[in-house]
Amino acid sequence: MTAASAPWRLITPIWPVLLVLVIGASLLSGPFLSPANIAAVLQQGVITGIVALGMTIVLIGGQFDLSTGATVMMAAVMALLLNPSDGADTLLAILVPLAIGGAIGLINGLAVYRAGANSIVATIGMQFLVIGAVLALVSGQHVRADDMSEFFTSLSRARYFGIPVSVYIFLGLVVLLSVLMSRTVFGRHVYALGGDIEAARRAGIKVARTGIATYVMSGMLAALAGVLIASLVGNLDPTAIRGYEFPALTAAVLGGTSLTGGIGRPADTAAAIWVIAVITNVMTILNYQYPVQLLVQGVVLTAAVAFYSWQRARG
Repeated sequence: MTAASAPWRLITPIWPVLLVLVIGASLLSGPFLSPANIAAVLQQGVITGIVALGMTIVLIGGQFDLSTGATVMMAAVMALLLNPSDGADTLLAILVPLAIGGAIGLINGLAVYRAGANSIVATIGMQFLVIGAVLALVSGQHVRADDMSEFFTSLSRARYFGIPVSVYIFLGLVVLLSVLMSRTVFGRHVYALGGDIEAARRAGIKVARTGIATYVMSGMLAALAGVLIASLVGNLDPTAIRGYEFPALTAAVLGGTSLTGGIGRPADTAAAIWVIAVITNVMTILNYQYPVQLLVQGVVLTAAVAFYSWQRARG
């Protein structure tokens, strides 16, 4: 049974796991539940979380998008190159990266759904293309923006009730995409593509149009993540912000999204992002070394994949 056919099923396995982890983390570390640390945990997963939401939509449709890490890099660099120092420049620094991210997604979608390319190969090729273009554009040098406008910096630095604005943006996207996927014709068509693409085509669903739209959404969400990075740092080494695609893929899978399509929910991916953030945060507080953190995350992911495989085998 797909998530689309079970919108009433509000609680999936990842949410009890998150609850248990929060309780365990608060028992292991007193400072974990401090308001400042909770805000840090929420913000920690925002960038990867936004990328993972796009990855989730593409995966539900039965395809992969491994170009998102490069799109994040492109958007961050482009936003800073446009030097968002006043109203007009700020608007361009947000809209131009989003438009390019959408264009990257459009090309990916055309390659997969029109040309019949393998989605893994096509999007890895796009990844190399985008990275090469960006590094050539900046000659491999650091990029910085001077006198960024208050609005642009507020995207990631401003806080309301102690919570960064970027967290509210992420939560808004989770709600929006959850409604889109569970309550609209588009969402049902994406689930149908991932369930059985030939059956979807015979049912009259415009397979190419729907699939291409999922890639455009993924590209624009990855670009938004890059804009938020630019808003936060204002000065970056392009080579230091690569590699978001695999943490995003990990979060989607940990949240129960099927690698073969047809199953998954944006809200569950968000829960998975917070599971990873809680694990990372509490181990950092307890001074566990980075290799140990990777080991624990690997065990959690493997256990989750085994559990979901067992659950689906049972029907």
